[in-house]
Amino acid sequence: MPAPAARFLLLAFLAWVAFPALAQNDEKNEQEKKDDGSFRIFTSARGNKTLRLKVLSRIDDETYKVENEDGKAFNIKTSNLSRSDQLFLEIWEPNAIFNLKTAKLPEVLDQMGYSALDLTTAGNTFIVNMTADGKSGKFLLDPSRSFSTFDPAAAAAIGMKLGEGRITFTDNAGQNSRSKQGAVKELKAGEVTLASQEFQILEIARMFRGVPAGTLGAIGGDLLNRLNALVDYEGKKLFVKADE
Repeated sequence: MPAPAARFLLLAFLAWVAFPALAQNDEKNEQEKKDDGSFRIFTSARGNKTLRLKVLSRIDDETYKVENEDGKAFNIKTSNLSRSDQLFLEIWEPNAIFNLKTAKLPEVLDQMGYSALDLTTAGNTFIVNMTADGKSGKFLLDPSRSFSTFDPAAAAAIGMKLGEGRITFTDNAGQNSRSKQGAVKELKAGEVTLASQEFQILEIARMFRGVPAGTLGAIGGDLLNRLNALVDYEGKKLFVKADE
């Protein structure tokens, strides 16, 4: 066989071998794009049908725009989906982190609308900075109590109006104190602002040991609840979120 003809057959054979491999690689790459975490398997309300879809946008509380693996976009009604899928769509947000196996906590909470505040320590107590009626200072975390407290000196400094409180407190020395009660008109915690937050007025130094200078009060369960707070003790972060 002439040399040119042999070379032609050899090139043809190599092309025949290579093209299927290239096609397989293209299919693999395309599948990897589809498996980037943005697609989810949705199940019909009756459970007899499944579709792999990507959520594009929320039209209203009952209607969502989705895209299938072929790139076709259409609307779906939550009433046609399983309860699990309905719950997923209720908390779905654009650009959310779907791969929770690799996502870090701050990233996930940021996607959920939380802002992060730095925590510092004083002995066994965690401290966060907040602003009460324009006065910035330290607040101790006190989640074991259902109420939040404000120091009398700090209350006087911001001109807080006081009334009779509801707490009788026994300090470490066995002395009883009856609280006064007042409200901060505006409390700022990072990007969250609360109006009219009630405090029990008690001397912080009698409640905690080694209270740092500039401490305004302590955050109890009532205030943590209003802040929708999540505490990362290991990472020393307090995550807060405004009510929607």
